[in-house]
Amino acid sequence: MSTGGGIAVSPVNAGAATPRPEQEPGPSVVAASQQAGAGAVVAGFGLIAVGAVAGWAIWRSGASAAKIQPEDTTGVFLTLLVFAAAVERILEPFSRWLPGRAAEAALSRTVTDVNSRVDGPTEADREAVAVATAKVARAKANRTIVAWGLASGMATVASSAGGFYVLHAVAGADWNGIAVWVDAVVTGVMVGSGTKPLHDLITRAQNGPPSP
Repeated sequence: MSTGGGIAVSPVNAGAATPRPEQEPGPSVVAASQQAGAGAVVAGFGLIAVGAVAGWAIWRSGASAAKIQPEDTTGVFLTLLVFAAAVERILEPFSRWLPGRAAEAALSRTVTDVNSRVDGPTEADREAVAVATAKVARAKANRTIVAWGLASGMATVASSAGGFYVLHAVAGADWNGIAVWVDAVVTGVMVGSGTKPLHDLITRAQNGPPSP
């Protein structure tokens, strides 16, 4: 699609400036896994595995805190919400090092160069923009998977150290269906999977209601 002789890209990548991550809706973990590269998927699950080993080591050493046992399921939900918010905020400063920045910058440069042509974009220019846009989509999917793995691994360690295990919290203090370190992994994955929608919710709340 062209505007004034130039090339316009999709709203996610529109404009000459590289979009900030908090302005992007971003793909979900499930959607991202369908288009992310194999390296990103391996890295994501590798980070979860590292968190699982660390959580097991904490449990094995006896350094885990006493189990947190909320009074009801509402308390469990609120604890998960606070947990996910804390992980999301801790990871925020590190988002600049996650995959995707180089691809977004390359797309911005390509669009700027094409739109600066006096005689208008050629078919080759349009193809270059399409290729750069596809690379950005893949990079964002990679970033989502890696961020999910990092958040899940970190939350697993925090769960094991802090004594909050979601299945034990729901089932009751006397439930021993699975080992607590396994529950720490389950809790970590739940928290890690919840940081993205929670991030979007916090961002929308901070930005206020959309203008009419």
